[in-house]
Amino acid sequence: MLPLEGFRVLDLTHVLAGPCATHHLRCMGAEVIKVERPGGGDPMRALDMQPALGGLTPGFRALNAGKKSVVVDLATGEGRAMLLRIAADCDIFVENFRPGVARKLGLAPEDIRAVRPDVVYCSISGWGQSGPNSARGAYDHVIQAATGMMALQGSGAGEPPVKVGFPVIDIATGMSAAEAILAAIICRLRGDTAPITLDVSMVDCALALMSGPAANTLSTGVAPERVGNRGFVGSPGAETFATSDGHISVAANTMGQFAILCRLLGRPELAMPPYLPAGLSSGAFLANAATEELRAELGAAFAAATADALETALNAAGVPAARVRDLGEYLTELYPLTPGIGIAGEPVALGPAFRRDGQAWPALPAAPRLGDDTGAYDMGADLASARPAGE
Repeated sequence: MLPLEGFRVLDLTHVLAGPCATHHLRCMGAEVIKVERPGGGDPMRALDMQPALGGLTPGFRALNAGKKSVVVDLATGEGRAMLLRIAADCDIFVENFRPGVARKLGLAPEDIRAVRPDVVYCSISGWGQSGPNSARGAYDHVIQAATGMMALQGSGAGEPPVKVGFPVIDIATGMSAAEAILAAIICRLRGDTAPITLDVSMVDCALALMSGPAANTLSTGVAPERVGNRGFVGSPGAETFATSDGHISVAANTMGQFAILCRLLGRPELAMPPYLPAGLSSGAFLANAATEELRAELGAAFAAATADALETALNAAGVPAARVRDLGEYLTELYPLTPGIGIAGEPVALGPAFRRDGQAWPALPAAPRLGDDTGAYDMGADLASARPAGE
């Protein structure tokens, strides 16, 4: 039995963060009713600009497999009435409108509680539901810029800022919203009847992702410097190096690991004076021990090595290392070797990033076409008797 079997989610979210949250709930067994606007539905249906796919673009399918699609015009009284009828039999309500929009539509927490008193109400936004910034617009790369994340990326001082190469904050926000909803469900199962309203923001999630540097900055008042592709501990052996056939990232963080690295590079002397200070213990971190001379010698040694061979040798010797792969190479070479691969349904719909008893998440039905399920949830539907079998 999946953990959320028997729970019903009313999903008024679109694009990434919100659909990611409800996707995780669907993977865990919840029924998710996705409410979409007439005409185009969720913008993710057309984001890849592939009309031939009929609204089932890869990006949409990845986060909407197994959901129900109901078209509702929330600008009309009939549409709002239909939505409230559906909400009356839903355990969880999730929206990611701009703050204030749900209230204008008559779908604020108190409106939903009027028909479902014990509902878990979750709002997802860029800047939170209150405060002077709440009205600001939010897209992933904009939040990366605003929160300091973009300034941390790049090779060094004076170089342009670089955004993370995928919508990291959107996905983290969706995962955080799912986490918050699961915590609220636990409260309900323990008998807590108090109203539960969750406020999940992209800026909070961005800060949580940067908890280490954020804590240091709050403590010292000094923003962190960029480390580029170097490891965070500062060891000369914790970096991404160019080899004869590509790049390899190595985490030789201790004196013992660094000595192994130098031996496998054929340069054991680099782990000894004069390249390193005398007296470093085998367990000591090598923070700030690297000189320009040592970095240059390491660079030359790596340049003469091959990434594949070095990756194999280092890992066999207990030094974490990985050849820098593109995503396609990872999915082809390493991903199939992972026990209990977390695929939910089609290969384009991944499950939550954890495994239960080593098992893969069960397959989900395909993502719905726009409005596939509107009739089933129309105003005359008896939702209490329409739950999927076994719930």
